Order: sequence, then structure tokens, then C-alpha cells
Amino acid sequence: MKRNDRLGPAVALWVFLVLLAVAAAWVTIALVNKYMYGPETDVRAYFHHLEEGDGARALGALNAQVPEGTDATLLDGDALRTATESLEDVEVSTVSQDSESAVVRADYTLEGERHSTEYHLHPAETQWGFFTVWDFDETPLPTLEVSMSGVSSADINGTSAALPDSRQSFAALPPGNYTASYASKYIDTEPKSVALTAPDQDESVTLTARPSQTLEDEVQSSIGEDLKECTDQKTLYPTDCPFSYEFSGRVQGTPTWKIVEQPEPEISVSTKVKSEWSLSSAEGVAQVSFTSVNLFDGSTKKVTEKVPFTYEADVEFTDDQVTVTR
Repeated sequence: MKRNDRLGPAVALWVFLVLLAVAAAWVTIALVNKYMYGPETDVRAYFHHLEEGDGARALGALNAQVPEGTDATLLDGDALRTATESLEDVEVSTVSQDSESAVVRADYTLEGERHSTEYHLHPAETQWGFFTVWDFDETPLPTLEVSMSGVSSADINGTSAALPDSRQSFAALPPGNYTASYASKYIDTEPKSVALTAPDQDESVTLTARPSQTLEDEVQSSIGEDLKECTDQKTLYPTDCPFSYEFSGRVQGTPTWKIVEQPEPEISVSTKVKSEWSLSSAEGVAQVSFTSVNLFDGSTKKVTEKVPFTYEADVEFTDDQVTVTR
């Protein structure tokens, strides 16, 4: 009887330890399942691939297909890395989860603004009989259409991208910030940026040509040379020039001219044909100086007058250089 009394507590202790071990095992399995195999893990891995610029692994993880007719330039390398340069403060959380599906939300900052994207996942398989491996549901990719009249390529996130027929639709991996621009010797554009944060988001950007700083500098230089031919003429009425000075008296010596305000016309450019480039009319101011002679008493007087004028001209290309002709 005494022996049975001793066995009872021992058996109870053994059973308790077994149950405790089983409970600990289940807790361990649950924690491993959540933090090593859970759907949040897949979303975190996807964001890591994005930030590394590893488009192949990101595309595979997202279970996405490149939409038909789109260009894949933005899905890898520098274009992708640049898209996520401003991505920070990523927080991943589970919105809902059951045995058949899960919705995981990623909150993050992109270009200084807070965004969120939801991802849908499903169980793919079970490993070791306990651990659930998750896969993304088939996910559509957002697209960015870039167009610019008269050009065959543009710059997107520092990468040259072809624009057949002056436009192209590009597939992209969300989230990311994409900046399109164009630059050549004489034409550039204002960069335009778009944040793509949703899988089914479609955006478009149209780039508008504007004169580059090089073009503006060469136009001003050409105008300066043209006006110098006028100011070099020692007469009150320079030939083939936009300014002159009406004076009915007598002039002693030779008049001199200088430009005190050079005209700065606006330049209109076209990427289709250079013959469509034009200059607006612009106002300038010349200054004439000479010595006048009084016809009655022969006295002299120094005369200095500002002469406003309107400058009108065309802009042309000659041997890959810009010239301004009146």
C-alpha cells in the first residue's frame, strides 16, 4: 500500500511533464510556423528582394506575370533599386488568416509619404507535417505608360528605356517610385514622378519638350553676335538692325552703340522636326552716344540716349549648331 502511495505522485509528475513537453512543442511549432513560415515572412522577403534590386526573385515571390505588351525594363537592376531608394519604415502585419488564405498588409514610407499595400497569400504545402509554406496569390503588376512626341527613348530611374512609336507601357513591381525624363543636347524635359503602390495600378506620364540650358545659352550667344554687328556700325542708322536713332542735327565724330538690355526671347522646340522651332519676339534696349553740334552757334553737347527695340528672329540649325537669323 505504501508502494502504491509512492507511485501515484510519480506517475502524475511524469504525465504532467509529458503534457508540458507536448504543450511546449506545440507552442514552439506555432511560433516557428508564424515567424519562420508564416505569410508575413514571405512579404518581408519580397520587400528585401525589392530593395536589393533582385527583380527575378521578387517577381517569382510575388507569383506575378509580366502583362502582355508591356516592357520589362523596370523589373530589375538599377531601375528597380532606384525605385525603392526612398522606401523605409516598413511594417508588416497580418490583416486576416485562416487555413485557406491570408491577407498581409505592408505599411511603409515612400518619397516621404506613408502608404500601405495589401497582399493575398494561400497555403502551398506543409513541411515536416507541421509547418505551412505560403505563396502569394497570382498578382497583377502595375504599369506605367511613358510617352513623348517625336522621340524613341526616355530615361526612367536612370535607365534608358525604348519608346517605340514615342510611347511604351512598362510593367513595375510595387511599391516603387518611378521618375521619367528626357535629355539631349538641345532638348530636355521636366522630370515626372509616379508612386506605384497597388498591384492593379496603371499610370501614365507624358513628357513635354523644353529647351535645354545649352540651347538657351547658344541662342543668347547668337543673338549677342548678331547685335554686335549692329553696335559695331558707327552710324545713327545701323544697316539691317532692329534699332536706330532719329536725329536731325549735326553729329561731330562717330556715334557709338552698346546693348544695355539684351533681348531674351522664349524658345519653342519640337521633337518632331527642327523646322518647327521658333523664337518669340523680345524687347531689348540699346544705348547710343554721340556729340551733337548746334547749327546756330557751333556749340557741342554730349548726347546719350537709351533706345528700346523689338527683336524678331528665327532659330536654325547649321552643322549641328544653333544660329539665330533675322
